This record gives sequence, structure tokens and C-alpha cells, in this order.
Amino acid sequence: MSAPRTEQRETFPAVAPANRPAPRRIDLRQQVVAGLTGPWRTLPLILSLGVVWVFFAIESPLFLSSRNLTNLSNQIAVSSLLALALVFVVVVRQIDISLASLAAVCGGIAAYLSAEQGWDPVVAVALALIVGVCVPAFQSWIVMKSKAPSFIVTLGGMFILNAVLMWMLPVTQVIVLSGTPLQAVAGTYLPDWLSYLLAGMGVALFGLLRRNYHAARLREGSSSHLLRSTVLPTAGLAIAVFGILLSVFNPYRGVPLPAVIVVTIAAVLSYVGTQTPLGKHIYGIGGNPEAARRAGIKVEGVTAITFAIAGFVAAWAGVINASRSLGVSAQSTDLTLLLVALSAVVIGGVSLFGGRGGIWSVILGGILMGSIQNGLQLMAVSQQVQWTVQGVVLVSAVVIDASISRHAANPT
Repeated sequence: MSAPRTEQRETFPAVAPANRPAPRRIDLRQQVVAGLTGPWRTLPLILSLGVVWVFFAIESPLFLSSRNLTNLSNQIAVSSLLALALVFVVVVRQIDISLASLAAVCGGIAAYLSAEQGWDPVVAVALALIVGVCVPAFQSWIVMKSKAPSFIVTLGGMFILNAVLMWMLPVTQVIVLSGTPLQAVAGTYLPDWLSYLLAGMGVALFGLLRRNYHAARLREGSSSHLLRSTVLPTAGLAIAVFGILLSVFNPYRGVPLPAVIVVTIAAVLSYVGTQTPLGKHIYGIGGNPEAARRAGIKVEGVTAITFAIAGFVAAWAGVINASRSLGVSAQSTDLTLLLVALSAVVIGGVSLFGGRGGIWSVILGGILMGSIQNGLQLMAVSQQVQWTVQGVVLVSAVVIDASISRHAANPT
């Protein structure tokens, strides 16, 4: 009797059903990436700023004093304005590394005309602003017509502007602003009543814009709640603004005029970027230039406008810097200012790959970089350590930005 035959069955790995959901960790990663490129973009920045402030407050009791924070707002005004100048240019996938030199030249023009030639300071500043608009617009025209990299074109522009500043200086190589009306630009502090009035107007305007946004959503048939879309954000802004005035600025000398200029320019740029067709075109070009061109957007014209805006803001930075320094010299063309500004732009979430970035996040990035520098100075840390820390922060921000951009483009 033969042994029973055993049947050998070949086994195969189980095949997941076609409609099986993706692993949860992938969904979570996609949600985090979407959040970091959208509504949560400022959250890591705010947390980092909180950690930095707590650390320096422990290391130096003077850090959170009203006097130091007021001085900090004055110190970061120039680099913050240069950072704001870069935002739209970077969003459209360009770069202008001549902005620090342009700021120095514009500050030199205002100083020379008012202090050396006796012009009315308002007229001198206005002419400096016009120069600030025209120079980058001309550089953008060269970039668009020649298809040359904006980095190279503006690098050449930086050298030329440095030479222009040197030609502009008198025999003493210094234009002195001490005792002139331009000194008041950086040396003026608002009285308490005026700071409260301006803060109230700003909060009211913000509330009106949020109310209009709520009404527009309802007209489109989209869901919108007045409490969440308008009341709570406006109340939160009011608490934050008046809290800062009461606890930081007014106990010392008041709000510095440069801080008012920075906030005003940031508010205008934020409105342009989020509420106007120009802003939509800027971000559309940054997202996909060819698609924007096919949609009828004049890419060259919009790019030129972003360069002109950058020059206007940089000119204000130059005027404030000249006023703070009480003069203009060859050292006014400090490339470090541009590097700090670019650091604030990257840390603030403006993607170097274009198409993404907000104005207020850049302000937070500027505050973070300024706080690190200010805190290290209070700790009497050497310049080498300060540069090392700032370099580490910048490289980390670039790596994180590249990682977010890569995952956003390829979620799987």
C-alpha cells in the first residue's frame, strides 16, 4: 500500500486590497507638510522666538527690560526693511544682492542734499526714494531682456553702487548728520497718546479688512463665521498691540519712529500680497512662471514691479541707517546687513524656490535674528561666536525649507 501523497501548495504573500487606505504615518506627514506650508508656517518660528527669549532672559536680566526691547526694535529696523524688500523679489524666483549698496547710496543722497547742499529734508528723502525705485527697475529690465541671472546682474550693480557712494562722499569721506533734521528720523519717539491712536487705527483697519473678507466668503457661498474670521483675530491683535505698548515701549521712551515705518511698510506689503491682483500675480509667477505667462500675466512687468518695490523699501532702510549712524561713509555699504536680511527672509519662511512666503513671518524672522545678536552681545560673547550661531541658524532654516519644498512637491 503506497503512502498517501501529500500535496505541495505554493504560498504567495498576501495582496492588499486595492482600496486599502495608506498607512497613517504618511497621511500625518502630508498633513504636517501642508500645515507648515500653510496656516502653521509661523508656529515653529514663534516657538523658536519664545525659546530664545526665555534663554536670554535667564542669562541676562536686562534682555526683557523695556529699554533693551525698545532699543532692539530700533536696531533691527534697517535689516528688517531690507528683508521686506527682498520678499516679493524672492517669491518671483529672483534675487537682488545690490539692495544693501542701494540703501547706502539712497541714504547718501538724502544726507548729501540735506546736509551738504541745504535742501529741504523732505525733498531730499523723496529724491532718494525715487532713485531707490529707478535703479532696481533698470536692473530688472536688463535681467528680463538679456535672460541673465539676476544674481550676476545685481552683483555688478552692487559694485557700481559702491563706486557711486565713494564718488558722492566729500574730501573728508564722511557726510555728518549730527545736528541736522535727518537726525530726527531715527531719534524720534512717539508720545503715548499718538502711539495709542495709531494702534487703534491699525486695529480698526485690520478688523474692517477681516469683515470684508468674511462678507466676500459669504457672497461666494463659502462657509465663514463672523466670530472666528473677524472678532477673535481683531481682539487678539488689539490685546497684543496694546499689551506691547503698555509693557514695552511706553514705560521707556515710546515707540521709535523707525519701528513705525517698518510696521507701516509691512502692513502695506501684506495688503498688496494678499488682497490685490498684483499680489496674486506675484505668487502665481513664483509658483509656475510659464503657467502664469499662459494665463495672461505679464511676467516681465510684474517682476520689474517687485524690483521697484524692493528699491523703494531699501531706500527707506538707507535713510534710517544714515540717521542712526549720524552720517554716511564708505562703511555704510555693509554687506552684513544684506546677509542678516536674507537670513530673516529664509527663517521667515519665504521659499528660495519661489511662490511661498508671508510678510509678517519675515518680520518675526528679523526679530529672531536680532534677538539672537542682541542677547549674545548682552552676554559679552565674541563676534566669532555670534557669527557661528547666526550661520548655524541660517543653514538650518535653509535645510528645513528645502525639505518642506521637496515633500510638498512629492508627497509620497
